Amino acid sequence: MAKIRVAVVGAGGIGGAHLKAYSELPNVCELVGVADVNLPTAQARVAQAGGQAFADFVEMLDTVKPDAVSVCTPPNLHGAVVEAAATRKIAVLCEKPPARTLAEAEALVNAMTQQGALLQFAFCHRFHRSITQAQALIKDGKLGKVVQIYNRFGFRFSRAGNSWFTEPEVAGGGILIDTLVHSIDIFRALAGEVAGVTASISTALPTIQVEDSASILVTSENGTIGALTCSWVTPVSEAEVRVYGTEGEAVIDYGQPDGLRYRLAGDESWTQLPFDQPDRFHLQAQHFLACVATGATPAVTGQDGLAVMRVIDAAYRSAHANGQPVRLA
Repeated sequence: MAKIRVAVVGAGGIGGAHLKAYSELPNVCELVGVADVNLPTAQARVAQAGGQAFADFVEMLDTVKPDAVSVCTPPNLHGAVVEAAATRKIAVLCEKPPARTLAEAEALVNAMTQQGALLQFAFCHRFHRSITQAQALIKDGKLGKVVQIYNRFGFRFSRAGNSWFTEPEVAGGGILIDTLVHSIDIFRALAGEVAGVTASISTALPTIQVEDSASILVTSENGTIGALTCSWVTPVSEAEVRVYGTEGEAVIDYGQPDGLRYRLAGDESWTQLPFDQPDRFHLQAQHFLACVATGATPAVTGQDGLAVMRVIDAAYRSAHANGQPVRLA
């Protein structure tokens, strides 16, 4: 079977993560191009990973004719790149957030759907070993009925104020749309669709126009409550998910080398599971390429991206209405 020809648009930090993942799958894919508006950045990437460097992504798509492309640009450029790939029926792995707004996300999903092209959104935590372990525990009923989920992604973001992440016209917002997209998708993976959201946002840094801290309270359609919180301005980093059920508790600590740990009702000690798979970026790329090769539906589809963006949209509406609850249709 011929190798899948892969290209990457956007050669920054997350583009590097995609390139590393593809380079770990040399029997499956071949990197044929990297495009970035900063040509020297693209050239530096291909010097390590191979392929051709381009300053213009359209030129790259037409020159190297990839089978699949990772879209790793800032959110304001997602639509143009995805639509260009759609017209050429190129499979797309698009970074989060899907777009700056729900309407933009709907437009790019529609473009791919109309052309019958494969689209996967890069909600990489779906492939994180501890998250899949939690899904298995829940599916097997070991935790009982899941009643609450807590998640926090908190850290001090050194580039806040001097990068596109805090430019609303580029990013679409602040940490809510940049980081809580992952939290929302994790909640959906563990508890199902969100039925309602209440949100609060704040800005501690005086030099930025977007929120640098956010908290949302979500409720799933089956009644699970989620408290999802994140910040760019706290000095001690935390990345944690806790799942509370009627029969037990599970804890995911991204700072530990092992996988999920859990304790059931009556247990005197915790059960520690191993982290026995490659990292989430590797598994995400592997899954994407398998879908490209077989035509299978990705685990994270365009509809998943739209579901997350509906919650993001509702959260901003709630936050701007002083925390009024918003129901999702």
